Amino acid sequence: MAEEDIISTGDEFEKLLQDFINTEIPDDNVKEEEKKHQESLETQMSAEAQAENEMLSKAFEQELADTFSEARQAIDEQENMPELGSEESELAQAFINYKSSVNKLSQKHLGKPFNTEFSIDFLYPNYKTSLGKIISDDLAKGWALLSKIFPNDVGSFPTTSTDEEFLNFAEKLSDQDLQLAIISYVEILIDMESCEVTYQAKLVQYQEKRIKRIMYEEYLARKERQRLYVEAVKKKNFPIDTERLISNYFRVAQKDIDGAFAALTTNPAIFAPIDFSKIKPRFFGLIKITPKDGIRINMEIGNFLKKLKI
Repeated sequence: MAEEDIISTGDEFEKLLQDFINTEIPDDNVKEEEKKHQESLETQMSAEAQAENEMLSKAFEQELADTFSEARQAIDEQENMPELGSEESELAQAFINYKSSVNKLSQKHLGKPFNTEFSIDFLYPNYKTSLGKIISDDLAKGWALLSKIFPNDVGSFPTTSTDEEFLNFAEKLSDQDLQLAIISYVEILIDMESCEVTYQAKLVQYQEKRIKRIMYEEYLARKERQRLYVEAVKKKNFPIDTERLISNYFRVAQKDIDGAFAALTTNPAIFAPIDFSKIKPRFFGLIKITPKDGIRINMEIGNFLKKLKI
């Protein structure tokens, strides 16, 4: 190829290259406009995205807060829930085993679940005598299902058998679920008896504490009433040992309240003697103190106490 042809071809190539550049790459003004447009579009999209993100963020935060609140409440309830006693725990486990095994057999052979009235939650905060009938009814319903499924084995076995006879019967069975059901049945009966004994012991202990509390409250009330009596009598300045008078009266009143009150209001000197040294002479000491003055004051004290309302 001639040199002129090569130069001509090169010029054409340069021209095409320049046209491509001018077409595909805008000038500075065009680029600036597109840049502003792009920035405006990005700003708009950013604002919309930010608003959407904020809305989603708030919704997520609220959902998270609700979830946390529910979790916290569940934890608090679990923490505040008292632990079951050893007898209740054993009863709960035995009942779970019984219900599970009977339910599995009922689903398999009868196509229906074994539903019970009793729930483990009933054992909180402790076993109560009223639960005995509920559990017994569930045991009977479960036994009826087992008798229907295994009429030749369970159906012919008497429920009045001893614990040892129940366990011996369970050992001869080949179905493991049925074995567990029979063993759990016996365990429930044993654990119920243990829970009942513990409950009765707690009941006696509670009654003893209640009686002691009542007696203590009555003691405090009596002491307060005694104090009010002493305070009222002292204000009258009777020539008598007021604390001794009232203390002896209250001591006797614990055994015979009517007789003690009759003696207090007719002859209070029985509980404490009249102190003649504290009787003021009459008529500026011209009239001496005599036993009659003691009788008179004794009657005054009795009449005062008879009308005293405390």
